[in-house]
Amino acid sequence: MVNTNAMTGCNEIAVKASPEIDACNPPGLKCCPNNPFDQGAFPFRMSNPHNTIASGKSFRINRPGLQTAPVVFNSPHSGSNYPDSFQAQARLDLHNLRRSEDCFVDELFSASVAMGAPLMQADFPRAWLDLNREPYELDPDMFHDPLPGHVNTSSVRVAGGLGTIPRIVSEGEEIYAGKLDWEDAQARIQNHYIPYHEALRQLMADTYRRFGTAI
Repeated sequence: MVNTNAMTGCNEIAVKASPEIDACNPPGLKCCPNNPFDQGAFPFRMSNPHNTIASGKSFRINRPGLQTAPVVFNSPHSGSNYPDSFQAQARLDLHNLRRSEDCFVDELFSASVAMGAPLMQADFPRAWLDLNREPYELDPDMFHDPLPGHVNTSSVRVAGGLGTIPRIVSEGEEIYAGKLDWEDAQARIQNHYIPYHEALRQLMADTYRRFGTAI
């Protein structure tokens, strides 16, 4: 997997935030027992300030008509779909919330699809939910309620304000006007983080089955 981290093309699939991700699994590919991925201020680009995440759209997989390269491109931080509820919770305006966004990365890597490699990208913003973290890397000081024991509250990233649900944007400004509910965090992780990673894992597994390797 090539994680752009800092990615439109043929056969774009809008994937819903749901555990059912069979649409990402091309037919006719059998399980490979050795497959390590198998498991049972931005003035030029407009963000979408209206919530479409609530309707189920969470991320996209852009597939070539025929995958010819054993490479998967992944852009987890270029999403610009800011939920209304998130903007209502924030003390920052949309312009400042976007300081954590890896703007244009999805467009920069869009040519990968024409070259035979799929491109996966999040529609939601990194400031709302960071996909390059553990699923439960959370700052307890951000929440009204005590967090469950399985939550990692002591990582360096949490201490720096950049957990799974970040406390700050990249310029160090606090995102939220008040404390959050645990149910809110759990819903983001269960409905968006986990389906994203399940779909990415499936995409890597499919690529491995087809080519015997996957990057």
